[in-house]
Amino acid sequence: MSNDPAALRALLEAVPVAGLSALRVRVPFRRPFATATGMWLHREAWIVLLVSTDGRVGLGEAVLEPDATEVEETILARVIRETAGRARGGDLPDPEELELLGGPGRAFRAALDGARLDLAGALDDAPVPVNGTIGFAGPREGAQAALQAIEAGFTTLKLKAGAERETEDLVARVRAIRQAVGPDVRLRVDVNGAWDLPTAEDRLDAIARFEIEYVEQPLPADDTAGAAELRRRVGVPIAADEAVYAPLAARRLLAEEAADVLVVKPARVGGPVAIAEIALAARAAGVPVVLSTLFETGIGIAAARACAGGLPGGLAHGLATAGLLEHDLLVEPLVVDGGRMIPPGGAGTGGLGILLDDGALRRFAVEAVEAAE
Repeated sequence: MSNDPAALRALLEAVPVAGLSALRVRVPFRRPFATATGMWLHREAWIVLLVSTDGRVGLGEAVLEPDATEVEETILARVIRETAGRARGGDLPDPEELELLGGPGRAFRAALDGARLDLAGALDDAPVPVNGTIGFAGPREGAQAALQAIEAGFTTLKLKAGAERETEDLVARVRAIRQAVGPDVRLRVDVNGAWDLPTAEDRLDAIARFEIEYVEQPLPADDTAGAAELRRRVGVPIAADEAVYAPLAARRLLAEEAADVLVVKPARVGGPVAIAEIALAARAAGVPVVLSTLFETGIGIAAARACAGGLPGGLAHGLATAGLLEHDLLVEPLVVDGGRMIPPGGAGTGGLGILLDDGALRRFAVEAVEAAE
């Protein structure tokens, strides 16, 4: 896939379109998944089916943030319905039009461009390194989960954090995991913006001895100045996640030297072209980019994997999350082997290398938008 944003946009917009339909699905998590911002019980997503003029179907996925408002959900549903009416004539909203809708517009742009990427043809199917995720648990349980992840082939682990009452609680968890996995495994800590500056400084100083690759979004997303100050105060690299909501936000973080790593969620920033724009700016600043998910099904993750394949740096991406859901909506799941992800590929697959499981889609569907006649 091209790393040049203009060339990639031209490639995607050249895909001829003859129709669009979509289904809203609600897929439960296998077990409730806790983060610093709350508990996830299920994932709602819009699965977009984009029909080309030769009858092929490209797959895309639109998801919103876990704290999305009812208004944002309504906006996303409305733009999907309106686009279904336009698409029969080959007309799709352009990125500038969707940007005016904020988060819902960027989520839908990610779905549209993911589907066009699927229709565009063969993409690089080279394995992409991915991290394992360790949820909230006590030190012993965390160490056991880390060992299981290592046995599965992961060499980078991300520890969900931010809900600990005391610094000592975090230290105990990180120490137990580091002792269990040894010195060669990379450890990340994901805080989801739960700390203030004094707390972050105290806790990062306390765990720095455990060789943390980076801490993800230690401060609230709107505290760019605080993130820049935290970088000056501590030795643990700082990664921005929720703060990277669009290419403009990424460029601001880079200009203010507020991040050592940019963690980019395709559905949040607007999909493949937006990722390429962010990666171009980050490369100029010498800052690596890591792609991650908003707990999409296998459809959204496959598009993210295709984008990750073109990013330099060699860091593991946070894409191995489909197994947290009851079903990834794919006939064959994305393969994670030795800590690397590849698409299943095979006959009938498009550029993303996946096949939709129609039965699973119907099982979890709660709303449909049909192609306009």
